Order: sequence, then structure tokens, then C-alpha cells
Amino acid sequence: MEADVDIQHDWQWNEIQQVGTDYADVSEVERYDERMNQLRDSSVEDSAILNRLGLVEDSSILEIGTGTGHFARHSAKAGYRVSAIDVSPVMLEYARRRAESQGLKIEFHHAGFLTMPFEPETFEAAVSVMALHHLPDAWKAIALDNVHRVLKPGGLFFLRDVVFEWDQRDHRSCFDEFVNSCGEDMRKEAARHVACEYSTLDWIMRGLLERAELSAIACESTGKGLMQYLCRKSPR
Repeated sequence: MEADVDIQHDWQWNEIQQVGTDYADVSEVERYDERMNQLRDSSVEDSAILNRLGLVEDSSILEIGTGTGHFARHSAKAGYRVSAIDVSPVMLEYARRRAESQGLKIEFHHAGFLTMPFEPETFEAAVSVMALHHLPDAWKAIALDNVHRVLKPGGLFFLRDVVFEWDQRDHRSCFDEFVNSCGEDMRKEAARHVACEYSTLDWIMRGLLERAELSAIACESTGKGLMQYLCRKSPR
């Protein structure tokens, strides 16, 4: 299903626009996936997220910003019903091919936080890793409201992203530390992120989650410049 971008308003944020590295074809994404697998153990990270969610088998999970689809595949193998969205058609094609090659049933949609095509109260849980920072804070608020909308009552939201805890008076050393911690392969991309993208501060993120009535169960730092939040949908 294609994303339904609202073109009636010239102020609408176009989340389908290319941000960051532009992957021209599936083979390029495959090389990216190989590099990532050398830097991190995706299976261990995915299992940790599922353990934090503690869902019963056959629960429905939405992954926002699926990328190469490793979490979506891991969740499907674990017995969950998975829908996965991403704003990159090339990433989606790669993720879809990998899922099909493993005989996994996953619903893939070309969409993002602002254009997700789901009815209210569809999912037991939503997960987003390293995707929300592509939106400015005003649109993060709308994005999180959309997450609240598609979650079932009491549903869970797991968020991991670039979120800083620093004192702005010492931002130079903080940004240097973040960029240098990413390793040589990712340093250029990390520096571009700091210069051009929309990561935010922890106290702002907590406020955005609270205003979206996603009550934080746990908030923790996972490294220099990375935070993760486990939230539960509060009734309105």
C-alpha cells in the first residue's frame, strides 16, 4: 500500500522525501546490511526488544522504519503478526525479498509515522529504532499521536533513537563524543546526522511522549547519544 501524503496543505511535512543516505538499488542495501551485521548483533538486539515487550504469541506488532527488516523477520519467526512500514521503497523491496525467501508472512507498507495506513487500535505493540529523528519536534508530536491512535488500549511502544542528555553549554564535546563513538565506517554519516537531521533532547522527548499519552515505563541511556523508552498507551 502506498503512503497517502496529504497534498492539500503546503505546510505538510513530506516524510517520503529522501533523508540521509540515498540507496539507489537493492544490491546497495544488501551491502549496507552486511556492514551493519559486522558492527552489531541484530538478533540479540531484536530478542532484547521482544523480551522487554513481553507479548503473548500471536500478538500484533507494528515496526515503524523497518529498514532492512531484521526486527520484522525476527518477530515473525517468534510467532507474532507483523506489519512493517518504511519511507524508502528500496529498503522495503529488500526487506520484502528477505522475508519471502524465508517463507515469512509480513505486511509491508510504504509509509511512515505521519502516513501509516492503519485503523485505530490495531496493534498490541509498536516498535521504532532510529527513525523518529528524521522528523522535527513539531512533527514528532504528531507522529507519536499517530502511534497512540493505532495502539490497542494498554498497548506498548518501544522507541530507541538519537536523543541527547547534554548540557547545551557543552554541546561541542557531546557531539564530538557521539560522532567518534560510531566508528570509522559510520563516522561520516553520524556527523551528517548531527549537522542536518532532527535528533532531540531527552527532556523534550519525555514531554512529547507524555503529551501523546504514552506513559513511560522505563527510560534509559544505551550509549553516547542513544536513548530508549518503553511506554504504555494511556486512555484518553
